[in-house]
Amino acid sequence: MYRLQNHVRVCHYAADRRGNLTVIAAIAIVPILCIAGIAIDVQMVVTQKTKVQAVIDSAVIAGSKAMQAGKTQAEISTLVSNYVDALIGTQGEGLSCGDPAVVFEDGTQNIVAAIRCSQKTTLTQLLQRDELYFSVTSGTTYGIGNVDVAFIFDVSGSMNSNSRLDNLKASAKVAFDELLPDDRELDGTVRIALTTYNANVNAGEFFDDVTRKITLGTDAASGSDSAQSRYNAYNNRVLIDQSTGKRFFYYEKASCSSSCSYSSNWTITPKRRWFETDIGDNTCVSERVGINAFTDAAGGTSATNAMIAGNPLWNWGTSNYNKRNGSNEIEYGGANSSSGAFNVTPTSCENSSPLPLTENKATLKSYVDNLHAGGGTAGHLGIAWGWYLISPSWNALWPTPSHPWAWDEPDTAKAIILMTDGEFNQTHPSVSASSIELAMEFCDAMKEEPYNVQIYTVGFQVPSNVATTPGGKSILDYCATDAGHAFEPSNGEELTDAYREIAQSISDLRITR
Repeated sequence: MYRLQNHVRVCHYAADRRGNLTVIAAIAIVPILCIAGIAIDVQMVVTQKTKVQAVIDSAVIAGSKAMQAGKTQAEISTLVSNYVDALIGTQGEGLSCGDPAVVFEDGTQNIVAAIRCSQKTTLTQLLQRDELYFSVTSGTTYGIGNVDVAFIFDVSGSMNSNSRLDNLKASAKVAFDELLPDDRELDGTVRIALTTYNANVNAGEFFDDVTRKITLGTDAASGSDSAQSRYNAYNNRVLIDQSTGKRFFYYEKASCSSSCSYSSNWTITPKRRWFETDIGDNTCVSERVGINAFTDAAGGTSATNAMIAGNPLWNWGTSNYNKRNGSNEIEYGGANSSSGAFNVTPTSCENSSPLPLTENKATLKSYVDNLHAGGGTAGHLGIAWGWYLISPSWNALWPTPSHPWAWDEPDTAKAIILMTDGEFNQTHPSVSASSIELAMEFCDAMKEEPYNVQIYTVGFQVPSNVATTPGGKSILDYCATDAGHAFEPSNGEELTDAYREIAQSISDLRITR
């Protein structure tokens, strides 16, 4: 009862003093305006601070790039200050900043810059605060100290359409300029390797090593049965006749007892014969099979690491009768590609062989200037050779200046940039898996420890109906490290932009704070 009476008294008291509300409202309006003004001005400060942070971040990146180009600390400090002044002056809206303080951390390539700014207030001036102050700090360090990057170019026949090859050449050079600017000191920390692929890869000067090629004496050229035993003894190496330089190809000899016809009981004798034929100085290679098929083990170091040489395929079928006709063609018909005895398609590759890691930009540009296109698209082979070019396991094959960094070398990044204009559609006839399936194996392996290879993909005018992986992705989306590493340019300008963006991403500087 007491509480109720008290509440009634209070209500009556309030009722008796209604005229005071006007006075209270008049008194309250000032703090309300102050609170609203503070909120507005603080929000303005937050907005301006975000803008200044972006400016100072960009300024220290520009300073770090100047450091990379060999500028002095004094020159870098001036550059950062001018950069900030130019951009801060465009912000307006009452923002004013002092000169940035630039600090160079001893023993590092780090740059730290700090700046103090003021923002004019509006309603906060009611509290005698004409300005609000804030500070911004930013720093950069090189995200990576050493870079090994391999460009993989599709030179299949479709690259001859719509000026694709010309666009590729121009765009690749832009990427080289980004990664190796003219004013950059050549210190071996950033190197680029190049390789191409069509139906095969041209191993070039590395052919003998990766196929374990061996030259035999003239006694092996007779086609005698001993050739097979020699072949086995040399662990399936590519055999070359010493006197002619021609390569030996294996075929089976079929025979029957008498009156041989298609339906006769043909036998494949345990003997094997050899026939030497000349396919020129062919250095094409296709897949590596066996336990090291999807590793970066150096090619040619053992029978399990050797690659399939670009050998012709005999054109007859699997029946013994056909083999008999084929062996007759070899022994008595002067077998060659024009007589139809064999198919030279598996020997097809372009003239551009792998270029190991280099920082010689003129060499890189000359390489792309000389690219030609033709043949099918065995994209998995390009991926494999891109991996080999940045793998220290291959140091025995590459020249000493081109030796890739160790996988666990501190502050080191490895990247490949895979380019194609079509789907992966060709493998060696002896391989049962598709090019897409093989490419998936390689990409999966490269992304694992200890490799952690960054994979960028560039699909240039790829058809919309391109074949996909079993999971429904394009092989380019599947192989890319993430969505930000996959590019789909539709014209030459977009292709150049893609290569430029990739190059900048690889060499980008990292904001530290």
